[in-house]
Amino acid sequence: MSSIRPLVRRPALVSSVLAPIFFIGGTLIAEALWPEFDPVRQTISELAAGDAPTRVFMTIMFALTGVCHLVTAIYAVGIGRIGRIALGLAGVATLGVAAFPLPTVATTSDAHRLAAIIGFVLLAVWPALGMRRGAEYPWLIRPVGALLGTALMAAVCFWFLAVWSSPETGYVGVVERAAANLESLWPALVVAALYLRQRRDRRELS
Repeated sequence: MSSIRPLVRRPALVSSVLAPIFFIGGTLIAEALWPEFDPVRQTISELAAGDAPTRVFMTIMFALTGVCHLVTAIYAVGIGRIGRIALGLAGVATLGVAAFPLPTVATTSDAHRLAAIIGFVLLAVWPALGMRRGAEYPWLIRPVGALLGTALMAAVCFWFLAVWSSPETGYVGVVERAAANLESLWPALVVAALYLRQRRDRRELS
């Protein structure tokens, strides 16, 4: 039987699914543990601030999400190399968000802001950087799908930045969650597409 080059390896299947579970699920649990927290007006980072009651839990969730992105970048071999590097660096930036939390709920820090911005940007651009050409790849990572993915996430991130720079809007938390949750889910969608294509190709060769 002929062999084909793998598009995704098992660790990426696990890590890409766990990343949004840790991030989205962790955020929801942290919010439930802190009844006074307002997810409409407050940011996710405030859940891990130095004086937040959910600091330790949310810091762990940030760290686990970052590790998952790193594992996905290593083992989702069907993604173009530059895109995998960008996704891996996004994982490092997420670890930076955990390592440099907000000093308090009411303050910020340059290190935290830089890590968060880098993470947001890299998680938006990696699909375009990792695009592949050729019918052997799923649509999501071929040029049109990859560029549309980046365009969608970039649009939501620009929306978040616009709202973030205007605190009087009063709903920065909602927009941040829309952007961050989408970015945490996108690697799982791409990995699922790679896995389905890989399984189909192997079935056709058997």
